[in-house]
Amino acid sequence: MKIYKDLISLRNILNISQSELASELGLSFETINKWEKENTDVDWQKAELFYEYAYNHDICFNFIYESLWREQLKENDVLLFHATKDDFKFPIDYVSHSRKHNDFGIGFYLGENLTQAQAYIASNIDGKILSFKLDKNDLNIINFNVERDWMIAISYYRGWIKSYENSQIIKKLIQKIENADVIIAPIADNRMFDIISEYVTGTITDEQCIHSLAATNLGMQYVIKTQKALDQLSLIKELYMSASERKRAKYKRMELAKTCMNKVSLARIEYKGKGKYIEEVFI
Repeated sequence: MKIYKDLISLRNILNISQSELASELGLSFETINKWEKENTDVDWQKAELFYEYAYNHDICFNFIYESLWREQLKENDVLLFHATKDDFKFPIDYVSHSRKHNDFGIGFYLGENLTQAQAYIASNIDGKILSFKLDKNDLNIINFNVERDWMIAISYYRGWIKSYENSQIIKKLIQKIENADVIIAPIADNRMFDIISEYVTGTITDEQCIHSLAATNLGMQYVIKTQKALDQLSLIKELYMSASERKRAKYKRMELAKTCMNKVSLARIEYKGKGKYIEEVFI
C-alpha cells in the first residue's frame, strides 16, 4: 500500500524530519526517503508500524480523510464504506460480491458510518475498509426506516417467513425492492436478527419489535442492486486500521452493544401489548 501522502502529512503535523521519523520507527533514513519521494508500496508490517505510531500521537488518518471527503461531496453524492473480512477483488460485481440471503438479497452492501465499518472488522487483522463515493443522480432509490416493511423484507430475504411468502403484502414489497437501483435502510446485525426472530415466531408485536430495533441504531446501509448504480459508484481509498485503532473500535462496539440492549429491555416493557403480532398482519 502507498503511504507517501500520509507520511508527508504526519511529518508536517509533528514537525519532524525524515531522519527523526526514521529513528522513531526504527527504520533507516533511506527507507523513509524512498517511501516519500518514490511513492513505493509498503508491506503491511511496516504500514502497521507507521499507522500505529501516528495513532499513538493522536493522528487518526481515517477520520481526517472522512471529514475531508464529506466536505468535498456534491449535492447528489454520498460517502460510503465497505468493510470486508474476506479478500476483495476488483472489478466489483454486485452479484459475486453478495450472498443470496442478505438483508435485501443479492447486492453490493455499503454503510454510511465509518465507525460501524471499523467495528465490523475490529477483530479481523486481514479485514479491509474501502471508501467509495456514490452519485445518486437519476437512480431509483427505495428508502426504509425502522418500520414493519423493513422487518418483513429482511425476514423474507433471510428465509424466515416462507409460510407468508405468497401474500400480496410480501409480493408488492419485494417487487418494489427488486425494481430499485439502490436500497437505503438501517443496518441489521446479529442483535437485530435475534429481535426480529422473536417477531417472526410471534413472541413480540410489531410495535415492540420496531422500538427495540430502533434502540440498536447502527446507521444506514446502501445496497447496490443494479449495474447502473454500480457504474455510479467510485472507489476513493483503502483505509488502514492499526492495532490500537482496532482495539478502540472493538471497545466502542462492546460499549454500544451494552447500551443498546439496555434500551431494548426498556422498549419491550414500554410497548408491551401494543401493535400486532405477525399472524395478525397477514390475516
